[in-house]
Amino acid sequence: MNVIYAKSILYAYSNIDLIIDQIDELVMKKALSSMSDYSPAILQCEKIVDLTYQKDLLAELKRIVMKVLSKFTETELDFFDYKYFKKKPKEYYKDFDYQSRNYFRRQIRLANLFAERLEKCGITDKRFQDEYLRIEFFKELLKRVMEYEILSCKNKGIKNVKKPKTVITSDADRKIA
Repeated sequence: MNVIYAKSILYAYSNIDLIIDQIDELVMKKALSSMSDYSPAILQCEKIVDLTYQKDLLAELKRIVMKVLSKFTETELDFFDYKYFKKKPKEYYKDFDYQSRNYFRRQIRLANLFAERLEKCGITDKRFQDEYLRIEFFKELLKRVMEYEILSCKNKGIKNVKKPKTVITSDADRKIA
């Protein structure tokens, strides 16, 4: 799996429950406002079904990420938390060495390992592109992660950043590809 996709999943992981709650609220609003919406009922139903499908995808992704993360050590989980989740208080990391070369090398190694383990659990590049990039949140998150990766490679040169081979951003692009 592409490491940038894996990093996007790591950034999203701590917010998946909030996204699911927002989807629930949106479904409820769509259902309640269907009386005043004069668009065809089938389109309204399709939108609600699509939102419910997105919610199911996110719940499954959370379960898979939890399974993958459970195979990492406590120290490795601290590295993930420091960079991606930010769940622990700042005081927890007061003696954490986050400026050494070893820290950055370890973060790269852990991200690659996480991507490999995600792929073994069925989250492939194709699946990420086909299913998760249909969710608006992931489109925006992926764009931001890619921008961050390019900016963080100031000493490496932009040519060394591994961009995803294809990123489908809309249904119109999906028909072309």
